[in-house]
Amino acid sequence: MNIGKVLATGLIVAGALAALPSASPAQSLDLYIGPGGPDVQMRDRRYDDDDYRPYRGCSERQAIRRAYRLGLRDPQIEAITRRQVVVDGVGRRGRYTTVYFANRPGCPRIG
Repeated sequence: MNIGKVLATGLIVAGALAALPSASPAQSLDLYIGPGGPDVQMRDRRYDDDDYRPYRGCSERQAIRRAYRLGLRDPQIEAITRRQVVVDGVGRRGRYTTVYFANRPGCPRIG
């Protein structure tokens, strides 16, 4: 194999990668270089995985983790509504504290 073919293949692969849009976390980029030349394939994992279930809100686990980071000891989920997740626990000064998170991705604190 001469150096010209290797360089041409490298330029084609670099051009193909530069021309692709940026891949989101739900996509996979596969690059194959074989006897027929380079082959680039993009797959969308959302449709490949049978057990994939998107969760569009603040899960109980995320809310408890956020409450720990805010300094609550022994946080427990008190209520989950369509709009908010309520977490109770003991604050830094030993007082009973309630924290409210929005039921959105990332669990932003609302109260």
